[in-house]
Amino acid sequence: MKSGTNKRDLFAASVLDLIVSGGIQAVSIRTVAADSGWSVGALQKTFSTKEALLRAAVDLVISRAEARMDAVPFEGDVVDYLVRTIEETLPLDQLRREEAIAWNAFAAEAVHTPWIAEILTAQDHLVSAQLVESLRSFGTSQPEAATAAIIAVSDGFALQLLYDPKRTEEFRATLRPIISHLLII
Repeated sequence: MKSGTNKRDLFAASVLDLIVSGGIQAVSIRTVAADSGWSVGALQKTFSTKEALLRAAVDLVISRAEARMDAVPFEGDVVDYLVRTIEETLPLDQLRREEAIAWNAFAAEAVHTPWIAEILTAQDHLVSAQLVESLRSFGTSQPEAATAAIIAVSDGFALQLLYDPKRTEEFRATLRPIISHLLII
């Protein structure tokens, strides 16, 4: 284990690796132990169930995305700020691609797993509230409507880039004009 890396994060990262390579169905105590290089017993001292492992993985995806978005300076033109923030959620590099694959796997699983639906719903509400507040501070006339539209565009682009990554530059080029248009709402 790398110095400074805790076992919880290591196991959660292994869960994400397994989801990326084989979907949520690839995750089990045994497969996570094997992927992380730890024994089943060592893993079970930290996470006793598959649900606990999946919760940690969801939390890891959320914390990574939040850290990137929080690092975007809240300055300048609102459109530039929003474009930079949205780009942090799009699968534009390998790490963000893997997170988007995992997030979409969690979203699909949430249809049948209420606790995952609760986590994702809470995160959606949090992101929406933060975006509404940001848009208000920039003086956007209808921040709630703009927020709903911006999130729809962001989610749509993220999903399409998973199965058609060749469109990355096209989406990046159209993001600014789309956001500008949405702020007129």
